[in-house]
Amino acid sequence: MSRKDRVTLPPVSAQRTNMTCHFCIVGCGYHVYKWPENQEGGRAPGQNALGLDFRKQLPPLSATMTPAMTNVVADAEGKRYNIMVIPDKACVVNQGLSSTRGGKMASYMYSPEGLGKERLAYPRLYTGDQWVDTTWDKALAIYAGVTKKILDKEGPNGLAFNCFDHGGAGGGFENTWATGKLMFSALKTPLVRIHNRPAYNSECHATRDMGVGELNNAYEDAELADTIVSIGANQYETQTNYFLAHWLPNLQGGTLEKKKKWFPGESAEAGRIVFVDPRRTPTVTICETIAKERVLHLGGRDLERRHPILHAGLGRRTHSRNHQEAEHCPPSQEWSRDSPGFFHARCLHRFSLPARSRLFAQSRRLRLSAGRQEPRLQ
Repeated sequence: MSRKDRVTLPPVSAQRTNMTCHFCIVGCGYHVYKWPENQEGGRAPGQNALGLDFRKQLPPLSATMTPAMTNVVADAEGKRYNIMVIPDKACVVNQGLSSTRGGKMASYMYSPEGLGKERLAYPRLYTGDQWVDTTWDKALAIYAGVTKKILDKEGPNGLAFNCFDHGGAGGGFENTWATGKLMFSALKTPLVRIHNRPAYNSECHATRDMGVGELNNAYEDAELADTIVSIGANQYETQTNYFLAHWLPNLQGGTLEKKKKWFPGESAEAGRIVFVDPRRTPTVTICETIAKERVLHLGGRDLERRHPILHAGLGRRTHSRNHQEAEHCPPSQEWSRDSPGFFHARCLHRFSLPARSRLFAQSRRLRLSAGRQEPRLQ
């Protein structure tokens, strides 16, 4: 039987450690099991480290295990080990769910026979019309030589970097710590851009200017909000388990008891979601399949759509007035002069929002998700 046809169970003696998925920013929890290659756990619950009874069919969704969650790796001395990386059911972030990225973390670990065989072992130099392997000494000599020539002639402003700055479990900081020291401390260049941005900046410029930094929310916000506003984001494909474990329960009405507990004396309803996106993403389709009457998809330019949403919140005082009036975004004269109802009606007319846009104007707790990051409006 080939290795692809079965999953090797970890024995009771297997080493178990906790880890956070290193892909998107959600931060899902996983368990890593490691044990010698020539050992294997049994099917009885007392014979495997998972404590599950594989002598009979497991209940639906009781465990997530696939061949992609296993691999064989070698340490520095050449000793080979089995590894298994499976989602942690006790983690409040993913609650045992596995994304298509995190569910293959074991497969990505280096193995001469697996996906890791494509990993680069040496620096590569582009010469002629092809990439060729070279030595570290030659690669560093070329890098340092070209960099010094530019610095001597043009100074730090002559250098520009295009790099990545992303990853779960704080990977955006850890993965680029050394390169950050090189770019900003050693070479002192101000010209750095990261993955999909023109500079080393936020995807959520306006909210940062308001004083609402990105990545500041608790995932429970998505469970408790009356309405979630998603601007230019595709949560199912980019933040899978955050969407499945925290957004959908609210839309399905599964968090009503939590809302009643957190906000006693207030009415509690199933959540609503407003999508501002010219695309019809899988996220929109899934939400409309579950509760189309509580989902609004607005196309067009997102900036035009944000104005009536903002004023709907201001008109009902669902924002934090102390936060707004302290230093970040004092109301404009137009906001103060116009009545909230008049301005909201004017926005509806000007930007052609359908009447159902009032579904977010009725909200007391408005949750904003912009891009792939999640600033919150209180």
